[in-house]
Amino acid sequence: MTIILKPEQESVLLDAISSGLAHNADDALDQALDALRERLPPRASRTPDESVAAAARRLATFGKRHGLSLGGATVKELLRESRR
Repeated sequence: MTIILKPEQESVLLDAISSGLAHNADDALDQALDALRERLPPRASRTPDESVAAAARRLATFGKRHGLSLGGATVKELLRESRR
């Protein structure tokens, strides 16, 4: 998909990046899409696998959006550690 931004849309993305609300254009768009996704009505046809996949996508970008780091550890390593 190719998206052509209007000048005012590009300006908003650049403002979000320069203010620190987003790290880059992809991050800004992820946040915008997350906001839209929250406003959508629930899909009755969504299977549990689709819900899990959607949650995994949101978690995958959460740390990047909020400037969090696992200090080089993976989520699987942290889960194993928490079970000890």
